[in-house]
Amino acid sequence: MKKIAYLLLYVPLFSFSQDSDNQHYSVWNSLIVDYHLNDELYVKNEAHIRRTDFVSNWQQILIRPSIHYRPFEAVDFSVGYSFAKNFRTIKKINENNVWQQVSFLNHLGKSKFDHRFRFEERFIEQPFPLSSDSATKFATWFRYRFTWKIVLLKVTEIKKISFIAFDEIWLNTEKGIVPRAVNQNWFYTGIAYPIIKNGSLGIGVMSDYTPLENNTSITNSIMQTTLKYHIN
Repeated sequence: MKKIAYLLLYVPLFSFSQDSDNQHYSVWNSLIVDYHLNDELYVKNEAHIRRTDFVSNWQQILIRPSIHYRPFEAVDFSVGYSFAKNFRTIKKINENNVWQQVSFLNHLGKSKFDHRFRFEERFIEQPFPLSSDSATKFATWFRYRFTWKIVLLKVTEIKKISFIAFDEIWLNTEKGIVPRAVNQNWFYTGIAYPIIKNGSLGIGVMSDYTPLENNTSITNSIMQTTLKYHIN
């Protein structure tokens, strides 16, 4: 329990205090809903509302529907689509992307581990296109997320407070599949609790680190809330 308390308190503060040329503070809220069509197939939709300068300004609105195939407990295959409206100083920039994903899940004692691999094909609106041919930029990136989850406290037989931590690395692949450079890294720690039947609320903190050119970087320190709901 002491080690987990260390992760909850010290590690996020350490991550947030790293040297950065540009420091931002944000609040991100997510709603994730899924519905099982049968024992192996289910659909999911995610809605993300992201504000920055704490809550003063918009950062991003993201919608992500997907379909999943889980032939057995340890493997989950999925394909999906994402629409993102990114709020920039000069102009709002829309992005559409399609993605393919596979997750490998396993248990060790009281811990659950998830290895998630995702490849995204991105179509990014350009703020000042020189011609109609350059109005959209095509790019790809690869994302890998490692998640650890463990029960901290059993309130009842079905209600348990869990600790969750994940680290996700984003790799630019330009227009191919070979990683060229690190785009960003996310590190999150938080807790989750089933507040209603078929629904849980997660609250945590996350550090989003983005390296830039000339040895500069951006760090976004985020308060994250996530509401998950399973439709019967």
